[in-house]
Amino acid sequence: MATIRVGLSLVLSIATFLLLVLTSRGTAAEDFHTWCKKTTHSAKCIDVISADPRSDLKTSPSGFCTILNDETKAIAAGTSSKISSFLRTITDPLLKSALQECSESYDRVNFRLDQDFSVLNHETYPTLAILLTEAYGQAQECEDVLNDPKPLEPSLTPEIQTVVDIVETILQILNLNECNKIDSCVG
Repeated sequence: MATIRVGLSLVLSIATFLLLVLTSRGTAAEDFHTWCKKTTHSAKCIDVISADPRSDLKTSPSGFCTILNDETKAIAAGTSSKISSFLRTITDPLLKSALQECSESYDRVNFRLDQDFSVLNHETYPTLAILLTEAYGQAQECEDVLNDPKPLEPSLTPEIQTVVDIVETILQILNLNECNKIDSCVG
């Protein structure tokens, strides 16, 4: 009789443990979907986080921001490489000047994206929000410079817009985490 009770207790314990593990995994996945759906670029947010293999980062806002920021850094680095490549081949002085300005902007974007999101709290929020806002503005500035007076061909608009969109999404997740709204609560 004692063996049956121990066996039944063991089976119930294992079943409870498995249920808890499966439930927590479902919650983590729903969490990032829920957070992403509150942002302006929700589909892009969900796509980027879903595609990332690091499941341990898909359970908290700091993890979501880390995944999104890593993707943004990769795209921004690729954009910087393209700008450098164009600078070597473009002969039009106006376009070359615009590319040089854009290259400098992207150096600043890449620097500002080099952040640690492992601790998100009221102490780290203002610094991260300001740096990301600056990165957003500098990427946007690059886009404006490259399309005035005539657009660059081939265009860097898709890459630049992706960087801008994802940085905006990171900012919105930071704001949701700190302010309970997508707008900044700095200042």
